[in-house]
Amino acid sequence: MANVQKYFEQFHDKIRTDLEMNQTLREKKEIILRLLRRRLQEAGRPGFDELLQGSYSTPIRTGVKPIADLEYDIDIGLRFAFDETEYTAKEVRAWIFEAIDGHTDSVKEMGPCIRVGYSDGYHVDLVCYANWVDSVGVEQFRLAHRDNGWRPADPPKLLSHVKQARQRYEGTEDSKTKTDQLRRVVRYLKRWYDVAIPEDSDAKPTGLAFSLLAIEKLSPAYAYDGSPDDRSALRALAAASAAALGRIVAFKPTPEYEDMFGKLSEREMADLKNRFEEMKDALDQAAEETDPVKACEALQKVFGDDFPVPEPEDTARKTKAPAIVTSSSSA
Repeated sequence: MANVQKYFEQFHDKIRTDLEMNQTLREKKEIILRLLRRRLQEAGRPGFDELLQGSYSTPIRTGVKPIADLEYDIDIGLRFAFDETEYTAKEVRAWIFEAIDGHTDSVKEMGPCIRVGYSDGYHVDLVCYANWVDSVGVEQFRLAHRDNGWRPADPPKLLSHVKQARQRYEGTEDSKTKTDQLRRVVRYLKRWYDVAIPEDSDAKPTGLAFSLLAIEKLSPAYAYDGSPDDRSALRALAAASAAALGRIVAFKPTPEYEDMFGKLSEREMADLKNRFEEMKDALDQAAEETDPVKACEALQKVFGDDFPVPEPEDTARKTKAPAIVTSSSSA
């Protein structure tokens, strides 16, 4: 068995991105927030607190560099301190749209957000929340949806859910990026499906869908020496997903508790399961190969050109197959 862990880690290092790494993303976020605060104040509107969410939020941090026609996607929550009876969702969204309109050539009303697009391959999704403590002391969130008005939400609970899930993976961090196995695997999944469908499409599960799927189906996996084994961990997830009875499901742990794969049609779900089967086969082939070159070539077919393939002279000495041990507890 070829040891491909270092190549998985090199792949992860090449595809990962987050706000700490990307100055342009940070600058665009801060420019928009300053503009919104200034224009809301000038118009006599209520102010907001920032609520960073999505793949760039600190507990999650599973951003990947876009390929082909895909764009960097930043989600920013705007938390307004009032309850849902004081203003309508339509009013609040109108404030934000008016404040940001003209900032770029592309400001669009989307279902759960207002999207600000940039010609150089970025967009920022602004999500508006009403946030208050109710009469029995429970903190409430409502998301301002374009079509459905105020919808129940709980973004802090979602972040807490991911943070808690990561505790099982303490001790699986790679040496270079200090990223745990759960976050690495989510990034592999996101790039894998970007390679399969390299454009925005309703046929693509969201990054959150893959994160929740990994939280449910992934278990920490280790090599014989106690080091992380991403191939084995990913293989178990792919096999379980491909063999799922009926549809693959991953329910959001916060209101409205929707199935994050629910938007996929039956045909699109079948395609997803077939792709998981292809991933499993490639991971099995990598396990069977003694030559790291051939193993990585098999992996590159499903994960894309950014998955490294070593030069033959660098791998002239083949490695013996180590025993793989999987565990549901951290090292």
